[in-house]
Amino acid sequence: MIQTNNIRYIKLEDAYDIINKFLEPKGVIDVVPLQDAYDRLLAEDVVSKLSLPLSDVAHFDGYAIRSIDVASASPKTPVKLKIRGRAYPSTSNRGTLSPGEAIYVSTGSLMPLNADCVLPVEASIVKGDELEVKYAVKPFEHVVKAGSDVKSGEEVLRRGHRLRGQDLTLLAFMGYGNLKVLSKPRVAVIPVGDELTDNFGEVKPGKTPCGHALMISSFVLRDGGIPIRFRVVPDNVNMIAKNLVEAARTCDIIITISGVSKGERDFVPRALKDICKGEILFHGIMIRPGRQTGLGLVEGKPVVMLPGLVHSTITGYHLVAKRAMYRLMGLEAGERPLKAVLASDLDLPQPRGFKRLVFMRLEDDGSRHLAWPLKGESALLSIPVRAHGYSVFNEGFERIDEGTVINVYPIL
Repeated sequence: MIQTNNIRYIKLEDAYDIINKFLEPKGVIDVVPLQDAYDRLLAEDVVSKLSLPLSDVAHFDGYAIRSIDVASASPKTPVKLKIRGRAYPSTSNRGTLSPGEAIYVSTGSLMPLNADCVLPVEASIVKGDELEVKYAVKPFEHVVKAGSDVKSGEEVLRRGHRLRGQDLTLLAFMGYGNLKVLSKPRVAVIPVGDELTDNFGEVKPGKTPCGHALMISSFVLRDGGIPIRFRVVPDNVNMIAKNLVEAARTCDIIITISGVSKGERDFVPRALKDICKGEILFHGIMIRPGRQTGLGLVEGKPVVMLPGLVHSTITGYHLVAKRAMYRLMGLEAGERPLKAVLASDLDLPQPRGFKRLVFMRLEDDGSRHLAWPLKGESALLSIPVRAHGYSVFNEGFERIDEGTVINVYPIL
């Protein structure tokens, strides 16, 4: 049986419109303990309910004093203050400082009332219960003022933010014990091909380790999903359809790899449409590499069809599959690019109307990022390994000159 697929190329922007039209955000939220929230995506904006620090606190170990008491202090005419106590971060009673007094404080201690500065311990001369001060200390010197870090009502983190270690520290200080985070979508990853093997130690003619599935699963994990990696499916339309149905019933989104071009054994679109009675929303986008990428529905679940050549696989994932997954989570998939200077002239041969994606290797010359284009056939594995990111160039450009400032989207 000879099978060819009818690929109709559409603009990338039109593909995005189709994703937004046919995929509805699920809006599923998990509530997790703060200690389990690392690397999760926030489900709501975080607005501080209090100011940080709560009160003025000592920035150094030393002595809390009143600046007015030592305004005239000098080496020749030192001021002597009576030490009347000690305070630590665990001390809840701030105490009150009277004129002519000092209280020892350690870093993070609440400042006593009336105290407005700290004399560092390194500059302190202590004789018995007296503190000798030989220079003036300015108001609020070595003091962290109340509310100087975070103010009550301030938006601290936005919905969709990926929580880092430093975020968890701040949230702990703000009193958050639990957080609302976006539920992780279950993403089926289905590699297709008679030549593929799940035995990664097997490399021989006619058998190729299924490395693309590992790569896509890693991307899914990085982007907040749960990859469910299916075993290799042979180039058999009924087996492909069987796995699509199983994935649709157990996962939120499906990603197939290979079997989507115009070859005799590219059965994925036919399995989706004719056997599963699904719908192909688009098949073909106007970008190279990755132009055979498609999107369909099986039992209401989105199926992203990725090409099998590695550059195309990566392109289709980042420009379509990731966007579809984020759409289900109710997020925008916009990336923050790095600004870089193109390090060499770049020719962009491409069919009329097609965008072009080029992998880039970055160098830092001390003042800017330099982007070196990595050229080669779409099957070359080493190019994305050497790349730090990619750039997308709009249709109509045949050449980009050295020195042009471009956007480079990181691949982590």
